[in-house]
Amino acid sequence: MIKLKSFKNKYFLIIGMGITGISVSNSLLKGGANVYFWDDDLNKRKALRKKGYYLINDKNITNIEYIMPSPGIVTEGKNAHKYIKRLKSKKSKIISELDLFQLYINSINKLKKIKIIGITGTNGKSTTVSMIHHSLKKNNINSVLIGNIGQPIFSSKKLNHGIYILELSSYQLEQAKIFKPDISCILNLTPDHLDRHITMHKYATAKCNIFQNISARNVCYYDSNKNIKKIASTNLDMKKLKLLIPVKKISSSFKNNKKISLISKKHNMQNLYFSFLILKKLGLKTSDIYKSFSSFSGLPHRQEIILKKKNFIVINDSKSTNFESLVPALNNYKNIILICGGQIKSNKINILNKNRHNVIKAIVIGETKNIFFNYFNKYVDTSYVKNLNKAVKMSLSIANIVNEHCTILFSPGAASFDQYNNFEERGDDFRRKIKAEILK
Repeated sequence: MIKLKSFKNKYFLIIGMGITGISVSNSLLKGGANVYFWDDDLNKRKALRKKGYYLINDKNITNIEYIMPSPGIVTEGKNAHKYIKRLKSKKSKIISELDLFQLYINSINKLKKIKIIGITGTNGKSTTVSMIHHSLKKNNINSVLIGNIGQPIFSSKKLNHGIYILELSSYQLEQAKIFKPDISCILNLTPDHLDRHITMHKYATAKCNIFQNISARNVCYYDSNKNIKKIASTNLDMKKLKLLIPVKKISSSFKNNKKISLISKKHNMQNLYFSFLILKKLGLKTSDIYKSFSSFSGLPHRQEIILKKKNFIVINDSKSTNFESLVPALNNYKNIILICGGQIKSNKINILNKNRHNVIKAIVIGETKNIFFNYFNKYVDTSYVKNLNKAVKMSLSIANIVNEHCTILFSPGAASFDQYNNFEERGDDFRRKIKAEILK
């Protein structure tokens, strides 16, 4: 665990006691701070009080100097959390998890033996940070993978030297003010989390906060195809803007490398290439990077083959949570029996036009029927069955009678929250249901 010693005797309020809130709370307590908490969930408040955490109340609220809202807590406007509104008037300072981490790094990194890599974007973040972490480990370089993947930041082990690799969400970056990675990257930007950010511009602005404190000593990559520089220009001065490095295209020597081609489908090539650029910047040899890539097996729920039969294969792509992340899966397979649906994030389904011809049957699940159903029903036989159990049974039944080899593709193209807590839970359920039907 990382101890935040620089806030000894200071008074903190943590709002939202999920894994992030608990992690920061414990770090502050170990460092000698006075920490109070609030969570909107009554049962969680009761459970945490039993464990010895101190709940905020009218008596102790007057002492609060800092507020740490967990990612997901609204801090601005009419929808701002009640304690944010109340304490802002008392001039309590809002400080984000990322800024607390930056202050911690500043306090210990006198000899510059620690580097921070920050990766954000709409799609591909987890794969990219995992490839970088895998490659560093294979090359005996000390590193820790934290942030929006795996361990919360302050629950990770303390590094005396090495590299912290952070996967960062728009929620985390939205509140950051002083966070300054040594190497930062925006992989891509497509509509996402608009229920929170309202507009694409506000969502993109939150992502571009990863670049806000850069200097000539930092390295900043972005995908030039998504017009990120145009959005960043509204937030950065010209001097900083010139430091951004566009990744215009993937070099042919990289694409044609045999070790790369063995592990990369088209959807993974961008993730691999950004990982390659960052690892080169860290000083690794090209041959060592390629060698480490060849032993990377990928992450679950990302075009994961979970079953191979003589006449069909089954793919778990539960990580597909928007239309843009459904496109690569449709592009990679033929004769697709597609299971899709869930909570839809935009209405721009026509982005699927180029690859819809690969679908021979569409099975729609989830709370939002019409957008997926109306789209695919114009081109192929389409059914709506609402839940995953019926979709699995229908897809296997069809696969067993199709005359040519086909692919059962579970690539929802939508968020999971209508029926599941997250995409991992959704993907695990799909895997279980496939296995149960096959074993009947």
